[in-house]
Amino acid sequence: MQKRKLMVLFLTLGSLLSACRAGPPQESALKIPASFSHLASGQEWLNTSRPLQGKDLSGRIVLIDFWTYCCINCIHVMPELKKLEQEFGDGLTVLGVHSGKFENERNLENIRAALLRYGLEHPVVNDPDFKIWNDFSVHAWPTLILLDPEGKVVSDYSGEGHGAELREDILRVQRDFAGKYRRDPLPIALERSKEAPSLLRFPGKLTEAPDRDTLFISDSGQHRILGVSRDGQVTVTLGARGESGWKDGDFASARFNKPQGLLYREGKLYVADTGNHLLRVIDLEKKTVATLAGTGRQGFERSPHHAPALQTPLASPWDLAFYPELGPDAGHIAIAMAGTHQLWSYDFQAATLDLIAGNGRESIDDGPLPENSLSQPSGLSALGAALYFVDSETSSLRLLKNAVVKTLIGTGLFDFGFKDGKQGTARMQHPLGLWAESDGVYIADSYNHAIRFYDSATGMLSTVAGTGKPGAKSGAFAQAEFNEPNDVIRSGGKLYVADTNNHRIQILDPATRQVSTFVLRESGSAVTVQPSESLPNVKIKQQLHLIAGKNPLWKLSLPPGWKVNQDAPSHLQLFREENGVYSLVASFGKESVATRSLSLPPFAAGNYRLQGVIYHCREGSEALCFIASGDAAISVGSEGGSEILWTLHPQSEGGL
Repeated sequence: MQKRKLMVLFLTLGSLLSACRAGPPQESALKIPASFSHLASGQEWLNTSRPLQGKDLSGRIVLIDFWTYCCINCIHVMPELKKLEQEFGDGLTVLGVHSGKFENERNLENIRAALLRYGLEHPVVNDPDFKIWNDFSVHAWPTLILLDPEGKVVSDYSGEGHGAELREDILRVQRDFAGKYRRDPLPIALERSKEAPSLLRFPGKLTEAPDRDTLFISDSGQHRILGVSRDGQVTVTLGARGESGWKDGDFASARFNKPQGLLYREGKLYVADTGNHLLRVIDLEKKTVATLAGTGRQGFERSPHHAPALQTPLASPWDLAFYPELGPDAGHIAIAMAGTHQLWSYDFQAATLDLIAGNGRESIDDGPLPENSLSQPSGLSALGAALYFVDSETSSLRLLKNAVVKTLIGTGLFDFGFKDGKQGTARMQHPLGLWAESDGVYIADSYNHAIRFYDSATGMLSTVAGTGKPGAKSGAFAQAEFNEPNDVIRSGGKLYVADTNNHRIQILDPATRQVSTFVLRESGSAVTVQPSESLPNVKIKQQLHLIAGKNPLWKLSLPPGWKVNQDAPSHLQLFREENGVYSLVASFGKESVATRSLSLPPFAAGNYRLQGVIYHCREGSEALCFIASGDAAISVGSEGGSEILWTLHPQSEGGL
C-alpha cells in the first residue's frame, strides 16, 4: 500500500522530446527506456492488432495495471481505471499486465473471456511466467504503476481505492511534460468486435421459482436477469441488454450492473446486484424493482451491527441464501460479501445488516468470530441450520453452523489443483457456486471446468462431470466439457449449470448420465440481431427441407489434416422468420463450432435461417488458415431430413 514518489528504476539515454512530438521514436536513433522494453517483452496481447513494442510506448504517460482476473480487488480497480481513461483520453495510456494467480488464468483465451466479461478496452498483455511482474518488482494484486514519458516510475500503489491520488499524479506529469508527450493512437483492435451476438453473455447464477415453473438466470455480461420456462422460452426480461446502471421502478426502466446471486420466494426475486454493490428485490406480481440494501458505492465496513441497510455501502455482494431456513431467525438473507471476505445477514423486519462470519482478513481460519477468516466467498447454499459456501480464493468448501465456521475441503490461498479425495488431499480451483442437499454438496469448480460432489457421510470429494480442461462438448458425464461454470442447482430431478464462458446453460441428467444444452429462445420483439447479408467468403449456400419436432444435427466436414481454428471467432447463428421478421433462436461460439457436430434446438413448422463463419487451418503451428461462411435457408414441415451438413474444400479457397 506504500506509495513511492518519483523513484527512478531505470536509466535512459538521449532525449525524447523531439520524438514525442513527432510520434514513435526510431530505435536506431534512440535508446528505448528499459521500463517500456520490459512491457513490450510480452508476446501475447489482447485488444491490439499486433504485439506492442517498446517504440510504441516510449514517450507516453503510461499507467500499468498488474492484475489477475479472479481477484475481487482487481475487479474493484476496473471502474477507477475507466474513469481515468475517460477523463484523460489520449493523454493517458492504460496497459494491463495479467499475471495470473491460478493456472487456469494463464491461458490467453481465458484472459480474453475476462476482458469481455468486464468490458476492458485497453491493451492487456499476458504475463504467465511473471517476467514483467518481476521486472517491475511487483508483490501484490492489484498494483498500479505510473510511468512518465521517459520511462521513470512516478508513483506506484498496491490495492484498491487510489483513483484520486492517481489523478493528481497524472495531472502533475502532464504539467511537467506539457507538449512533450505522445497522444497518437496505439494499434487497437478490440476483442469485443470479434464476438458473435449471443442470447446469454457470461451467465452467473441460477435460481428456480417452482410455483411459476420458471428458471431465473443472471445474464451478468449483459446486465440482465432472464426468466425462462421449462421449454426454454424467455418469459421475463429485467434490465436492458448491454446497458448497465442503477435504477429502480417498473420492469421497463429498471437497470442492473453485472448481477450475480438470485433468490426466490413467494413472488419476489432477490438479486445480488454485484456491480452496483446493492441488494435488490423484484416483485414479479407488481412488476417493480426496489433497492433493499446498499448505497450504490463500494463499502469498506467490516463490522456491521444492526446497520441501517439503505445507509450502509456493500462490497461486491456475490450470492444470496435464506439463512437460517427455519426457526425464529428465518427472516434473513445471508449475503456473500466477496469484497470484504465476509458473510453478512439482511434482516427483513428491521431492514438492518449484521456480520455473521469473517473477520475481514483474507485467509482460511475456522472457529467462531472473530477468529474465522474467509477468502472471497462467492457461492451460498443453505440447508436447515447449515450454510454451505465456497471460498473461491482458497479453493475451499466451508460450512457455517451454530456461528462456527468449519472447512470441509481446502487448505490455503495457494493450494489448488484438480484431485478427488478427502480433506487435505482433495483439490479444487476457484469454485464459484454450489448446491447443498441432504447427502452432500454439488460444486461448480470453475477453474477446473468441472462439477464436483462432496459426500457429507464420507467426506469424499469426487468429480461428476468435466475433464479439468475448458471445452464445450455435451454427451456422457465422463466426456462432457464446460468453460468456467459459475453455478449449479437442482430442478426437476436434473442439475442445471451456468456454463459461463460458453454463454449457455447445461443440463446434467443423473438418470442417463448425459449432459445436454438447455436451448433458450427469445421472442422476435426482444432480439435485434438479424441475419447478415454480407457474410465473408460464402462457400456454402443451401435450401433445405427439415422435419418439424426434431433436433436437427449440424455437421461440419473438413478434409483429413484440417481443423477448426479455436483461436479465431468461428460461430453459428440460428434465426426463425415470422411475418417477415427474424428472431435469434440460438447462437454457438467457437468452442461449440470446433466440435464439428452440434444438436440444434427442435424446429417448429416454419422458416429458419442458419448462418455461420468458420475459421479453419491445416494441422501444424505454421499452417495456412482460411475463412469460409455458410448460409442455409431452411423450410420446416411434416416431411424432410434431420441433418445439416456443411462440407468445406479449403484447397480451392484463398488463404487468409
